[in-house]
Amino acid sequence: MKNNYVFGLFIILFCVSYVTFCYLKEVDNVDLIDGGVVKDHILKGYSENIKSKEIVSFEYIGGEFSASCKLDGDTLHVKSRGGDSSNRDGSFFILDYEAKNNDILEKLQDVVSKYDISKNNGYEHETAGLPPGLGDSISVLYKSGEKIWKYSNQFPTISSEAAKAIYELFHECAKENSYDFTSAGSNVLLYDDATEDYLQGTWKGKHFGKEYKIIFSKDNVKIYEDNILTDDVNYIIIDGNIVVNKPKDEAHTPKDRYDYEEFNVISTMSKKNDFTIVAYFLKDGYSTCDLLKQK
Repeated sequence: MKNNYVFGLFIILFCVSYVTFCYLKEVDNVDLIDGGVVKDHILKGYSENIKSKEIVSFEYIGGEFSASCKLDGDTLHVKSRGGDSSNRDGSFFILDYEAKNNDILEKLQDVVSKYDISKNNGYEHETAGLPPGLGDSISVLYKSGEKIWKYSNQFPTISSEAAKAIYELFHECAKENSYDFTSAGSNVLLYDDATEDYLQGTWKGKHFGKEYKIIFSKDNVKIYEDNILTDDVNYIIIDGNIVVNKPKDEAHTPKDRYDYEEFNVISTMSKKNDFTIVAYFLKDGYSTCDLLKQK
């Protein structure tokens, strides 16, 4: 009986060891650390000595900006994306278009050469459990079939100068094709509703015993405190905040939301989620109030 128990235990340990061995063999260069599995290696078949200069496709994915272009015959398809989709301040953009010319390919090759992007070609690093946006990836395919590929989800694989140069080239290309890296300059639907539509309707809430009602109608907002109308003005959205669409007397060239006048009772508001607006009361000391949308 005892021998059967020992034999059974041996079989179990053997199976566990074999599965672990197979896993480690399949996942190359694996280290077990706090926070997850680390994969850090240079893939085979990638050379730092790229002979071709003719790029046919290019893709860069960074934490705050990503862009790609791909040649299909004589047509260059370009895509780019950036900004924070949750902040409706006009900085979020998505572009998908056919470029008027292919000039950006030669300029991208200049960036590849200048910043030695082919160095450590084939490098791949992945740490499990990390939040998105920490690292980057870059892929460059040449007419000769040669390829540059680097990826890390923990830190950038190219310099900040190289990333900035890539951003500027795609931005320049967008403007040459009558687009821009802004919400207004995009040619892809960014939200399910227009900026002015996502506030439309009546919102209600209580704050320090007072009843508040806010009514948005197109670009106008009416604010009631205990059924008394305190504001009936036009509004705009600056850096995600809803403010009066009237610059302060001393702000000849407004640069941010603080250069605009405040509402009479509520200083400013912002959209919190699909069903909540947060009102900021700064007149008599800082406080906030969640205003719930009426269904």
